[in-house]
Parts: sequence; structure tokens; C-alpha cells
Amino acid sequence: MSALRQAVIGEHVAMIEPPDLLVLSFRGMIRVPHVEAYATLRGELLSDQRYLLTLADLRCVEGVEPECRRSIAAIRDERAQATAFVGGSFRFRVVAELIANAARVFAHRKLAFRFFPEEASARAWLAEMRRTFRGV
Repeated sequence: MSALRQAVIGEHVAMIEPPDLLVLSFRGMIRVPHVEAYATLRGELLSDQRYLLTLADLRCVEGVEPECRRSIAAIRDERAQATAFVGGSFRFRVVAELIANAARVFAHRKLAFRFFPEEASARAWLAEMRRTFRGV
């Protein structure tokens, strides 16, 4: 894993928490250039990981550009992935489910995700997924 531990993408912050957790804190609007920058950053920072664990804090998201759906679904990555979303409106949850299903079908991604009302339960689920991915 890269020595870089934090990056800013637009108004959003991405941090690596050792040993293998990517924490994303979203603020304001999520736009297509942010998705593209995130995909590049993830590829650079986590290229040596066999699986991907992501904690995505959506509590301060104002919206997502409709074009982002296509950009997110098009990310190519064959590794097993688990994403825990904290917060997020009902509308965002519906959109996220559509994007995840498209990614599973069209990009052939192994993707598990869940929504949580608070961070502690999200982190507990990610720890469980870590054990699953490691085969422990």
C-alpha cells in the first residue's frame, strides 16, 4: 500500500486507515470528475490489495450528478469489494442500489454493500467482511 494516507477530491476527503480500509468523507455534490479522480486514486493507493474495503460517509452529501451513475458502474476492478455507507437519504440509497446492481451485471464486479445509520456498526460489518475476504 502507498505511503500516501490522505487525498482531497473536490470537497471530499479520502484516507487510508491501515491495514486496508479506504475511508471516504463526502461533502456537497458528487460530480463526474470526482468519480474519475477517485477511481484513479484507488487504483494507485490500493493496487496491491487482494480485496477492497470502503467506508463511505454520506451524511453531508447534497446530491450526485446523474452522469456519475455511468462513471461509477464503469469502474473496472475484479477484486472482491465491500462498501459500508453511513447515512445518506432514501433517494441516495435507491440510486446507490441501482449503480451497484449495474456494476455487478455489466462490469462483473464482486460487490457487497450495506447502509448503516452510524459508523460503529459500519466498521463492525467491514471487519467481518475483512475476515471473509482473508478466508479467516
